[in-house]
Amino acid sequence: MTMDNSTKKSSSYKTKKSLTFTTWLLILVGIVGSFAIWVFAKPIIVNTDVTPTGFAVQGVAINQTSGYVDFQNLANNGIDFAYLRATSGNSFADDGYKSSYTRAKSAKLKVGAIQVYSSNTTAAVQAQYFIDNVGNQIGELPIAIQVPDDQISTATDAQRLASLIQTLYSHYTHDIVIYTTPAVQKQLSDTIKDTKYWLIEDNTDNKAAENQFIQYDEDRTIGSGLKAVKMPTSVFNGTKKQFEAYK
Repeated sequence: MTMDNSTKKSSSYKTKKSLTFTTWLLILVGIVGSFAIWVFAKPIIVNTDVTPTGFAVQGVAINQTSGYVDFQNLANNGIDFAYLRATSGNSFADDGYKSSYTRAKSAKLKVGAIQVYSSNTTAAVQAQYFIDNVGNQIGELPIAIQVPDDQISTATDAQRLASLIQTLYSHYTHDIVIYTTPAVQKQLSDTIKDTKYWLIEDNTDNKAAENQFIQYDEDRTIGSGLKAVKMPTSVFNGTKKQFEAYK
């Protein structure tokens, strides 16, 4: 059996029409699939500000192990300030400090610097190490001296810490805050009278005036989707107006 020209043309037309339909169907499936991926996997930036009741301002503490931090993502999710660990004693300096400082400022976060206290090194040496590595990039917030639980075991340790506070204050004329646990705070109560504290807790119950900041969660999730991160999170123990006064 042979086909005449009209039959061949009709068959060719149907084939082309079928191919066109299939092509558009595949394109449609691709679009729908892409949209589904976008909806379920896209790191949507939403404000997940869940600042604890009774507080208006919260922030995070960051060190070198935090890796690359998206400060704009933090700002978009209710974070108002970032403390950056700069130095420890006189033997460790975070080589990413200045980069983090610049990016945090670009995200309009208020910034503070952290020096980790060591009882094995003199106050003068620690202070100079901090000054050499941080320079004038200390931010608006009080300089934080982090005091681990095992670094205040004698009266000499406490006196050395007091000397470090005084040395840094004299150099920068900038407020200092002691970043530590309630146990260390109690140990220091007889030696250091006027310096404020950044208290490491797992709640926000201790609102004493001397506790300028309270770290209420060591591993809080900030943000959502692929941009969600976990960080030590703190509140400022004061009003928004008082916080904005830091310039």
